[in-house]
Amino acid sequence: MPGATGVFVSCARGKERKAALELMDMLNEHAAHIYPSTVTAAADEDDMDALRNGPPPPSRAAPPSDDIESQVHAELAALRAPSREHVVALDTDTECLCFLACPAPVDATRLVLRLLQHTETTGEAYSRFVQRVTPVCVLCHADTDSIQHAAPRALRAAFPRNRACTYRIEPRIRAHTSLTRDTLIPLIAACVPSDEGHRVDLAHPDVIIVVEVLRNVCGIGALHDFERWGKWNVQTLAERHRAL
Repeated sequence: MPGATGVFVSCARGKERKAALELMDMLNEHAAHIYPSTVTAAADEDDMDALRNGPPPPSRAAPPSDDIESQVHAELAALRAPSREHVVALDTDTECLCFLACPAPVDATRLVLRLLQHTETTGEAYSRFVQRVTPVCVLCHADTDSIQHAAPRALRAAFPRNRACTYRIEPRIRAHTSLTRDTLIPLIAACVPSDEGHRVDLAHPDVIIVVEVLRNVCGIGALHDFERWGKWNVQTLAERHRAL
């Protein structure tokens, strides 16, 4: 999955498909402004129907439903076709969780920040069902070797040069038994750049390193200004604006 990024999305139970459709529309709209030469026009009605009701029978063999990595690969390959959107929702088969994949050069973190900025300014969440949005800047297979290889790439961009930062590592593990919090935290900590004096602060970190593990896929992201962005929850930001 070289260059791919994505967004893990928590949502209301039973509204996973609706939340995925709404957020996909929102992020594609923002992507059209950021990447006007690479993001195509809005998805056609066939794409919308596929997300609402499930896709039509595929012409090629579909990956197993529990193989999230294969789904990501297949969708990213399909996205390279000029008529497809650059943000696409994948079925996670997990309650209260959606995942949206973004191929290079689309930057999921940049897209989500633009969405949060707009919600902070306008108070519009654009969805009753989308809650926390967690961008990941690296996707890899959920095993120690793959994570050791991928994590430094994610963390180099997360920490500024010539300034010490505090951080907290937050693993979120679903439908996976091989890796545990006790495995992931030291594994990721060993990949934090060691030459700037960065240190752990569990209470008020500058950066939260999120490690999202879902079945056989791991996503690593870095969340800055966690409290300012309402813990990266669009509903919290919208409610805060309405209370002003």
